[in-house]
Amino acid sequence: MSHGSTDKCEPNMTPLLDLVLQLVMFFMISANFVMEQTSIEVKLPDAISAKPLQVDVDQVIFLNINQKGQVLLPPVDREGDNDTLDNPAQVEGYMKRRAAAEKIKTRKDKPEATLILRIDKLCPFEKSYPIMKSCRAAGYSNVQLRAYRFSGQE
Repeated sequence: MSHGSTDKCEPNMTPLLDLVLQLVMFFMISANFVMEQTSIEVKLPDAISAKPLQVDVDQVIFLNINQKGQVLLPPVDREGDNDTLDNPAQVEGYMKRRAAAEKIKTRKDKPEATLILRIDKLCPFEKSYPIMKSCRAAGYSNVQLRAYRFSGQE
């Protein structure tokens, strides 16, 4: 009396391969969204000391500012053919619209998103400061500046 088959028992790898393929697709899509928020055109200044982004931050808005002092809009926020905001009044209007949408979504009095300014290292302070003031006037109080992490050795 035999209780088993003499054939080899091999595991079914199809569900595992499906799972791995889904994970690969998820990470490819996630990486694509992160790359849309940052701009290659913006060259960040070197920093002697820097700290990483806090983990407890829920919402983050990136503003990329080129060396001419223009805010580069991500592809999802572009209005028609306009892919830059050229003056502080445009920046303030844009940020107020973002703040209003965030207030509706979170049902809070003021926007709670962390605003990260990625300012090109060749952008003069005279052009970047009015942008910072516009963001403040739109109601954003949690603002961070980004710099390129510099190890000190070249």
